[in-house]
Amino acid sequence: MSFLSEIKRRKMFQVAAVYAVVAWLIVQIIVAIEAPLHLPDWVDTLVIVLMAIGFPIFLLLSWSLNLTPEGLVKEGAEGPASVSSLKIEYVLLGIIGVALIWLVYRVEFDGSEQVTVTSTDDDKFEGIAAEESPLDVLPNSIAVLPFENLSPDPDNAYFAAGIHESTLNQLSKVRDIVVISRRSVSQYEGKAALITDIAEELKVEKIMEGSVRYADGRVLISVQLIDGRNGANIWSESYERQLTDIFGVQAEVAERITDAMQIQLLPEDRARIATRQTHSSEALQYYLEALGMPSAESRPEYTDAYIGSLERAIALDPAFVEPVAELAIYYMNTGNAGEAARYAQSAIELDPQNGVGYVARGSIRKYFFDRQQEAQADLERALVLSPNNSRVLMNYCYRGADQGRDAQDYVRYCRRAVAIDPTSAMAHRRLAAVFIRTGNISEAMDHLNEAIEINPAGTHEPYVELAIAHYLAGDPDSARSSLDRAMQVMSSGATYRVDYIAYVYGLLGDIEVANDMVTSVTETAQQSQGDENIGWGLLGTRDKDRALEYWAIVVDKYINEGRPVSSGRISRFRDNWLNDPILEEPEFLQLRRRLGYEG
Repeated sequence: MSFLSEIKRRKMFQVAAVYAVVAWLIVQIIVAIEAPLHLPDWVDTLVIVLMAIGFPIFLLLSWSLNLTPEGLVKEGAEGPASVSSLKIEYVLLGIIGVALIWLVYRVEFDGSEQVTVTSTDDDKFEGIAAEESPLDVLPNSIAVLPFENLSPDPDNAYFAAGIHESTLNQLSKVRDIVVISRRSVSQYEGKAALITDIAEELKVEKIMEGSVRYADGRVLISVQLIDGRNGANIWSESYERQLTDIFGVQAEVAERITDAMQIQLLPEDRARIATRQTHSSEALQYYLEALGMPSAESRPEYTDAYIGSLERAIALDPAFVEPVAELAIYYMNTGNAGEAARYAQSAIELDPQNGVGYVARGSIRKYFFDRQQEAQADLERALVLSPNNSRVLMNYCYRGADQGRDAQDYVRYCRRAVAIDPTSAMAHRRLAAVFIRTGNISEAMDHLNEAIEINPAGTHEPYVELAIAHYLAGDPDSARSSLDRAMQVMSSGATYRVDYIAYVYGLLGDIEVANDMVTSVTETAQQSQGDENIGWGLLGTRDKDRALEYWAIVVDKYINEGRPVSSGRISRFRDNWLNDPILEEPEFLQLRRRLGYEG
């Protein structure tokens, strides 16, 4: 009998197949349970090695032993006939069936929608999540440079900017791609710079360039993907479509990008990108017009035009979710809790998969109302739906850490926001705020100085935050200098965080300055957020009785009346964030304990 015939007689091929399928199934189970059981990273490697070592041993045993009704007997030994050859095929088919069921479960249930917040803290971001400096190059990252406008009508120039922003928004819905924000790529608009230099500055793997030409209701979009390491062209394509077909173009572009990066585009990601969000070309024009404008939050002169364009888009197509979500974020960032909540709720009802709507609603619930569990659920849902959206990441980490509990856990999310949006002063400020909560004052100062360098003549807020950091570091002179600079930059009639300025001045012993500021704020403050604009300022005046009366009212509002009161300010009061001796006195301790302080 030939050797091959002997192998067939002893069913060695079937035995090998059974072992391979069982080994694969064991490895899959180990991989699935490794994270929930907090097993070491080397466990799955050990299992694979053991399976490989066991394979030849199993074959040798199968060669020398036979499976019979009486059990295992040595090959050639006298005894009952071996088990029917069909038995091993039945075993093999059964195991394959189990493996297929497991595979379907992993793909359909465990691999798509069952995503948790911890999914954003994966290996490819461990350099950002850890305390060390970020990675030199962000894995699976791309920077989409501002699109060149080729439209013959100069009035259509906003189309290029709008489609560029829309493309960024759509690409950011792909969970496994890191897309650098518009703010951070806008610095390269109209500038001649080497692709390799841009990639190095932004720490990305790929660069995409494009142009837009809009005329007579049709759009010509040309794009090319470039390797950031060597400037080589990976692919290029042109798409000529009707205006409302640009969402289909963006889906095709996303698919080409994921192919080039060897990333699997999940079906739900493809569906979200390809969905035609509006059938109204006019609504889309107004939406793109708003996106093409400078930020209304930093350029107030654009506020009316920005809001007007978005409201027109919604009026033309009330089911168009993107302008609704955009207004929710705008009103959230400008402190209009009522409008932000209304638009956020509308965005979520229109599209339950819209992460921006959830982050707006969650931030409002957390920051203005005592609905912390609901707020946290919203923010976590936003993070699942939009894990690479810098606005979502910033709000998630800041709102969470601002409660003063487990702030260290939120550092990784703010680091990721900074990596995605490195020229965002707000991203650096949010990360600094979390560092202050963790007691890492040195790193907080670094990021606050970075925020000021990005926008030195912007708002007074980073200077106030830097003063707080200097005060906590025991450097009163630098703290006072930062406060003085905040006063120089601050616009007339400003009320936001002005009470913090008065408070820190008071802690530094400048009681007269604190008194003057409280008087000024009291006269000019708008009451849309209650009287909280003077709370910390009153503590700065060191007028204990007046401050106690004020904070007793605020605490009652927060606990009993459901009134809009900043939970961030409440948590700072509860935790005595600047170690103020007045807040350790019995009357204030009683109020702080009502808010959950356990000291």
